[in-house]
Amino acid sequence: MSIFDLHQQVIADYRDFVRSFILVADERARKFVDGALGKEARLWPDFLLQLSPAYARGPTVDELAAQGVIDWQTAEIFRTPQGEPFRLYQHQWEAIQLAQRGQSFVVTSGTGSGKTLCYFLPIIDNLVRQPATGDRVAALIVYPMNALVNSQQLALENLKQNYEGRTGRPFPVTFAKYTGDTSEEAREELRRHPPQIMLTNYVMAELLLVRPEDQRFLDRATPSPPAPLPKGEGRLFGGGLRFLVFDELHTYRGRQGADVAMLIRRLKERCAAPGLVHIGTSATMVANRDATPKQRRATVADFAQRFFGHTFDASQVVEETLEPLTEGGMPSREELAEALTAPLPTTLADFRRNAIARWAEFEFGVEPEEGGRLKRRVPRTLAAAAQRLAEASGSDVATCESRLRDVLIRGGNLVRDDGGRAFAFKLHQFIGQGRALFATIESAGQREFSLEGQVQAGGGRVFVPIKFCRQCGQDYYHVLRTDLPSPSGRGAGGEGRFLPHPIGIDSGSDDDSQHPGYLMLAPAENDWSEDRIPEEWYDSKGRLTRTWRDRVPEPVWVAPDGTYSTQPRAGAVKMWWQGAPFSLCLSCGDFYTARERDFAKLASLSSEARSSATTVLATSLLRHAATADGPRDKLLSFTDNRQDASLQAGHFNDFVHVSLIRCALYAALRQTPELTSDQVAQRVVASCGLGIRDIARNPELDPQSSAARE
Repeated sequence: MSIFDLHQQVIADYRDFVRSFILVADERARKFVDGALGKEARLWPDFLLQLSPAYARGPTVDELAAQGVIDWQTAEIFRTPQGEPFRLYQHQWEAIQLAQRGQSFVVTSGTGSGKTLCYFLPIIDNLVRQPATGDRVAALIVYPMNALVNSQQLALENLKQNYEGRTGRPFPVTFAKYTGDTSEEAREELRRHPPQIMLTNYVMAELLLVRPEDQRFLDRATPSPPAPLPKGEGRLFGGGLRFLVFDELHTYRGRQGADVAMLIRRLKERCAAPGLVHIGTSATMVANRDATPKQRRATVADFAQRFFGHTFDASQVVEETLEPLTEGGMPSREELAEALTAPLPTTLADFRRNAIARWAEFEFGVEPEEGGRLKRRVPRTLAAAAQRLAEASGSDVATCESRLRDVLIRGGNLVRDDGGRAFAFKLHQFIGQGRALFATIESAGQREFSLEGQVQAGGGRVFVPIKFCRQCGQDYYHVLRTDLPSPSGRGAGGEGRFLPHPIGIDSGSDDDSQHPGYLMLAPAENDWSEDRIPEEWYDSKGRLTRTWRDRVPEPVWVAPDGTYSTQPRAGAVKMWWQGAPFSLCLSCGDFYTARERDFAKLASLSSEARSSATTVLATSLLRHAATADGPRDKLLSFTDNRQDASLQAGHFNDFVHVSLIRCALYAALRQTPELTSDQVAQRVVASCGLGIRDIARNPELDPQSSAARE
């Protein structure tokens, strides 16, 4: 299964999930909804494709050490597990040069471009050359979330283990993370022996300043005089903080950004060493898409200057330097036409020269800009690219789309010399929650439907949101009723207006003169009448009880503009009105008490909740990814805050738990169609496939023991 097949399977699962909430009785409304969720794909527009471009290569760390730019011990640290020296990208090399000159900088290269190496290498090299820090933190690296802190802590641990295992010497630099998850015992140890490099978040950075027991981490100290660097390169530091790094710089916007900017100024006032180097990184901090390279750098430099409170100019902004993977540039029309029918290349060398691969790289990956440099392409749809390829080659669109898929998949399977994929591409799928269905107030055969959310339909007509009975699919207009006073000024005068009910608000309007409720078009045949009032609404004497007396639907005649009358009139359709809460379906006869929420009685096209939708997408991805091509499966989910993440994790775990129990119950009943109540639990547990070691606190517990049986 390719990534494209996986995508189709996941979208199909989600489409089935959304449709499971929708039961529409009206044929015209059902066709409109099916079209919106089918061919039109209103909730999941066509996916976007983007190739991850190739970065220009720079020198290796051994070459830098041979030139005296970095220490040989630093070069020994930055090596692969096999002992091969790291080869830098061009933007990493540019950043390291700025750091070695003591200049602050911002790196804006893309995701996966090795931005962390841009600051870890010069920081570690500085500490290798000048290890005396006065028992204080010399480099403070601030991340916006603990997950990034943990990830970078693990990366440093791997460097340490590889270095010590390869050389037999202790790692020359100390480092530690300091977050809210750090235990008190670990904090006490860090206070006694502060690390040279501290990884933290901006909240803890604030506490480092205000907690008396933590202030010694950053207070200035006077270490022993540092040794001069070879060739006079680098900067000499006194005590205090030498490097201040903020990762994911784009997250510090608005009021939070202003708060953190003030924190930086307090940090610098308290503990900055002479020549403090300010470093920021971001994969998404860019100016206008049409801006020139000079304008982009100037915009980022202006932000960095205001954020760090330190002078920045455009020369201190490091952008990625891209280079094409393919050879030969844009192909000719004849080359494209020939490549569309030729066999796919099987080697990397042939792939790099293939005309379709060359065209695809410039279509999905890079484009030239001012000065002869390359910049990333914005993501685009495969269908649009196939149309352009058809125009460029003179072939049909279907053939072009099929060949583009094949070339992208083949490029994803071919491996470059550095271990990366020839064509590492991203597939972006945006998925929206279902929208409300709107309809005009006209006869069933004439009314107009919309999913756009507008209220005005033209010609004075109004669009009103529609909800559907969960039992039979009968549609109801969700409205606010405003009654006009009678000529005598006493009570309602039998006329008024129905307004569309606001979407997403259950309680209706704050205006006491507006009453929320529901309208149903009176059918041409077999119309509802009071003879169909449920028997349960009457007392023993055949009278409506007080509970149901005010819930009997009443006929009204409504015009397309929403005005109504309790008497028939020209240009209006007969409808049945009932106030909220919804009490009786006039089609299937189901009735409800006031204790139940209307959400449980009536569905809309947006009935699926966000947590449920996310869980369905996640489980579908994991289930189908097991059969997809690829070395491993990994699913990462990002959300705005900790509370949402906790809610989603709990929802996912509960979904898996309930699904497992239901599957086990089904399996148990298939094996033994008749189970007594005292057998169900034991048979379900047995069908789960879990042993006592999987669930017991003591995994060594004897399965035959009385404790295990309990």
